[in-house]
This record gives sequence, C-alpha cells and structure tokens, in this order.
Amino acid sequence: MRIAQVISSIGMALLCSCTSMGPQRLGIDRSDYATHLRETNKEQMLLNIVAMRYGDAPLFLEVSSVISQYTREGSVSASVPISPPLDSTDATLGGSVLLRETPTITYAPLSGDRFARSLLSPIPPAALLGLIESGWSVDQVFPVVLRSINGVSNGSRNPLFAHSPDPEFERVVAAMTRLQRSRALVIHVERESEPETRFSAHASLSPEPTEQDRRDIADLIEALNLPGDGRGEFTIAFGDGQLAPDTLTLGTRSMFEILSEMAQGVEVPAADAGGRTAATAPQSAHTPALIRIRSDTARPADAHAAIRYRGYWFWIDGTDTQSKRMFLIAQIILSLNDTSGGANAPLVTIPTG
Repeated sequence: MRIAQVISSIGMALLCSCTSMGPQRLGIDRSDYATHLRETNKEQMLLNIVAMRYGDAPLFLEVSSVISQYTREGSVSASVPISPPLDSTDATLGGSVLLRETPTITYAPLSGDRFARSLLSPIPPAALLGLIESGWSVDQVFPVVLRSINGVSNGSRNPLFAHSPDPEFERVVAAMTRLQRSRALVIHVERESEPETRFSAHASLSPEPTEQDRRDIADLIEALNLPGDGRGEFTIAFGDGQLAPDTLTLGTRSMFEILSEMAQGVEVPAADAGGRTAATAPQSAHTPALIRIRSDTARPADAHAAIRYRGYWFWIDGTDTQSKRMFLIAQIILSLNDTSGGANAPLVTIPTG
C-alpha cells in the first residue's frame, strides 16, 4: 500500500511540474533568441563588409522564422515481487523526466527585387532626415549617407570614384551640427503622396539665436544657395544638383555604396595586400575611413563584432566608439531601406503546451 502511495505521489509531481513549463521558458527563450539574433546580424554585416573588401559580392541570409518546440515526458516504474520474504530487497521504484527541444529555423536569402530595393536603391531622403529628427547627429549621418547636398559633393575612398569632398561640404556639415546641438534649427519632415521621391521639411529657428547660430545660418544660405528671406521652409528632393532656388536636393548613396565605403576601412593582412584586395585611396583628414576593422591571425579578446574570413580574424574593437556608431548606423539604414513590409521580419514561435 505504501508503495502505491509513493508511485501516485511521484506521478502527481511530474504532472504538476509540466504546468509551469511555459512561463519559465518564455523569459529564457525571449532573451536568448534576441541576443543571438542581434549578434548574428552584426556578424553577417561585418562579414559582408570584409567580403566586399576582397571583391566578393554581399550576401544576406535573413532569419524569417524560428519555431522552438519543447516537450516534457515523465515516467514512473515499480517492481514488487509477489509474497516476498520479509528480508527481501527485490522491490524497486523509479521515475524519470525527459525535456526535449526541437527548434526549426527558416532562412531566406535577400535576393531579387528585395535585394535591389535594399542594397541598390538610393537611401530615401525621408529616412535620412528621419534619423536626424530622431536625435542622430548630422556629422555622424551625413558623411555616411550623402553623396552630395545641393551639388556640394561628399568625398569617397572607394577606388572606383575616389575623390576629396568639396570644401563647402565640411562647412555645411559643421554648421548644421552646431545648429542641431544648440536647437537653433529644428527639422520637421512631412511626407507627401510620393514619400520616396519628394517630401517637405520645415526648419524653425530659435527666437533668440546666438551670434554663432546666425553665422552658421548665413553659411548654410551661402554654401547651399538657399533663399535668405527668413521663411524657414524649403522642399527636399532627390538629385545631384539643386533643382530650384527654394529646394534642398540630397544625393544619397545606396546601401551597396555605404558598404563599399566601409570596406575601405578594413585592415588587410600583409599576406593579402598584393592582389587579393583592390588598392584603396589613402586616408586623409578630408577623406577619413568611416570605420576601422582590424585583422589578425588570433581571435580578439574584446570585440564588438568578430568574424573569421580566409584564415584571418576581422573585428571591430569593443572600445572603438566611433566605429561602433558607424556600424550601427549602417545596420539601421539597411533596415529602413527594406520597404517590403513587416512580412519579412523574423517570426519567433515557441510552443510550450
């Protein structure tokens, strides 16, 4: 009788333990999958930048769904001989619990129309100014995303069209950065019927600008050929040159161009410098590398992101704040430039019933 009671108690304990499985796994799985998706996205971006430095085409393999199924199985066993002697020890009692995980991960390569939109299409100016409006600094975003502004050209270290920036470009970026930080100039974006090609931006001035603010505004009016009538409103459009006197024309890079520019910051190992990679324009104060990616034969100890490629380790140093910021901007812009909708976002399904 006592053995039957023990077996019943063990069975009830196994059944009760199954009911708490879902809530327990939710916190663990959510954090684990979020962490690993974030880290693998960084590694994939870094791998594509390094691969482009070596002349390979970029390839993005996206995680479209994650299904993690958990099952818990319990069993109780007992063996009791019939009419055993009083000193017999043949009776046995046992139990077991088995927890099994069967994850299913679906990958989808970025190709076809989505590849063209995400990597080959110029960044919409609305997305660019949206970053500025949300708090990103002009001197961090403009050098990465812009080819030109009202015909004033940004520089490039890409071997195909390497050139120094126009002197007015640095002047414009510096003036807009100071005005942004002092909040003397606030940009508000309003999308029109064709948000990817044309929209309006309203610039409001501080009621009491400082002398530095006034000088910066005058510099912008002069360098960008903007109307100085004090209206504080102008239209923004795509293009390489100014379309009209009251228009601010932004020539934006594609994501492919941005990755190509970042690839020029890869430190190529000496053994691979002779022909395995294309020569790059020398770095100068006017055309600095957007990002610094180090390389060595040994795995780095402190890396923001690290990958192994062609027998070498390439990484962004964990203490390199500027490179980490540029890397983050590239990740955000790639996400913003994918206009295919939320259907392609990763779907994580964790049945725990």
